[in-house]
Amino acid sequence: MERKASHNLFEVYLRLRPPPTRHGDGDRILDVEPTEDGSHPKHIILNPPTDRRRAIEKFAFTQVFEEDATQLDVFHCTEIVSFVEGVLAPEGGEGTDAVVATLGVTGSGKTHTILGSKTQRGLTQLTMDVLFRSIGENILDPNAAFTAQDSLQAIDGAESSLITASHFFDPPFRDSVASRAPSRAGTPMLSDGLMSPPPRRITVRPSALPQLPDVSNIDISCDPSAEYVVIISMYEVHNDRIYDLLTPAVKSGATKEVRRRPLLFKSTELSPDRKVVAGLRKVICSSYNEALTVVETGLQERRVTGTGSNSVSSRSHGFFVFEVKKRTRSRRPSLWEGNKFTIVDLAGSERAREAKTAGATLAEAGKINESLMYLGQCLQTQSEAASSSKPNIVPFRQCKLTELLFSNSFPSSSTSHPQTPRRNPQRGVMIVTADPRGDFNATSQILRYSALAREVTVPRVPSITTTILAQPPQMAQNRSVSPTHPHPRPFMPAGAGSYRNFSPPMSSDERATMEIAALEIARLSEEADQLREEVDRQNEARVAAEAHLLTMEDRMLDLEAAIREECAMEFEQRLALEMAAGRIPWLLSKNVPRSTGTAKSKSSSEVSPLTKIAIKKTFLSKISKRK
Repeated sequence: MERKASHNLFEVYLRLRPPPTRHGDGDRILDVEPTEDGSHPKHIILNPPTDRRRAIEKFAFTQVFEEDATQLDVFHCTEIVSFVEGVLAPEGGEGTDAVVATLGVTGSGKTHTILGSKTQRGLTQLTMDVLFRSIGENILDPNAAFTAQDSLQAIDGAESSLITASHFFDPPFRDSVASRAPSRAGTPMLSDGLMSPPPRRITVRPSALPQLPDVSNIDISCDPSAEYVVIISMYEVHNDRIYDLLTPAVKSGATKEVRRRPLLFKSTELSPDRKVVAGLRKVICSSYNEALTVVETGLQERRVTGTGSNSVSSRSHGFFVFEVKKRTRSRRPSLWEGNKFTIVDLAGSERAREAKTAGATLAEAGKINESLMYLGQCLQTQSEAASSSKPNIVPFRQCKLTELLFSNSFPSSSTSHPQTPRRNPQRGVMIVTADPRGDFNATSQILRYSALAREVTVPRVPSITTTILAQPPQMAQNRSVSPTHPHPRPFMPAGAGSYRNFSPPMSSDERATMEIAALEIARLSEEADQLREEVDRQNEARVAAEAHLLTMEDRMLDLEAAIREECAMEFEQRLALEMAAGRIPWLLSKNVPRSTGTAKSKSSSEVSPLTKIAIKKTFLSKISKRK
């Protein structure tokens, strides 16, 4: 099975999870197809369980990593080093953005691949190490980073809040940043009703984190005539909303709940051709240790919980963004330009029956499965486009996850925004993780929509006619009867639970009748299999429709809340204008009983809540009459 050479939005790799130390002798459902020339395998065979009559499927990937593959093997073979080189742009000129993501069933090894374990570093740490080693002495001096902060803020298209790493870990500075005026972003900011966040505690030391595998031998050149700066931002997609991981949650003064405000994914004044996550907090890092500490601090804010399938299950899709900015060294510093490297740790798909989720956790799982379903549709469109001459449009605007992953995969249009420079499309890698002894249904679904190509092989099963006719005729002596037993009981050896009552040889008419019956049985069995497959497809469509319905209900609730909030803000503004114009005494005299005697003498700041309600009713009635 060969696939046509074409430009894919994502190169898709498959990594098989190694078996745990203690595991049962479960049936293996995935087998790697060996290559004839000894090269890296590219095909995986999906074997259905023995109790299911299903076809054997073979899937093609860019490369298949077997169970013994190490983190360093994955790092080298997925060409992440070339991605880093494209971000650095050592030859000058415009570089290329890059994105690396993992996809798979919960507990299949996605987070281990991206973030590593207690003894092994993941792709995130290895990428940061290579990035800072390659920049070397060309990194912007930490003392100069604070002075360059204004110039970096001026060219930031995401309307973010930039701070240095030293100030990010300084509680007094962080509190002052939180108490500043809202940023230029249109994202709802934390307002007066929210208490300041608790002091940030740095509980992770870089020296206590794993140092292996070692990548000190990897040498990537950078632009020697430029100075570099690395800016880190982190956010998560939870319930189809975007939250900043570098801004701690705050406690509401009214409800005492700890919460974060969602961010907007939109076009801005400095980025009219591409949407960006607006209002993020970004940290300027000058060393690998600073970057590692920032990442570990952001991971503490990510939502995780324990389920029946995974003791530490991610409940959101995590995005870790490393922006590399550079400018030419000169007496008059030039403008900053650069690219970004995004690493995505996707939450795993799960089944409620196996994960044993309920309540809010079950709702989170529904949102996760829905977003992964949309991602699967985009990947499936990519694989279909590779084998078709007609251009297919990737439907990536269905949810926040697919928008974030695919919106940067196409070259920016210079016709609609001629003032913005044309950007190259990003390079993408998707690492699919799978358990060779995992759940067949969940694993097969992931493979079907992530593989670059697919081949179905229906196994040849002996027909019922052949099986019946192949039975040897029984000899008469096997049916001998003792003279003392006119109705013999068949001999059953010890341990036998049943016996077969063989009939005498069939005539030609009986044989023809049996053949016709066997053919009819085979036809009915095939129709039954087709009906079962149709029922499965209808069930999947029903689940997708229910998930879409829940999404639309959530959007309606969000829209209703936004309209209510807008009406409340308009009322407050009109009320302030009425107070300033001196019309409040007239409203008080009309809506407050005269027995109080103090309505007209009260100032605008002393109006009680009940009086405000009365004023609001009068105000709304006047507005409705005007309309």
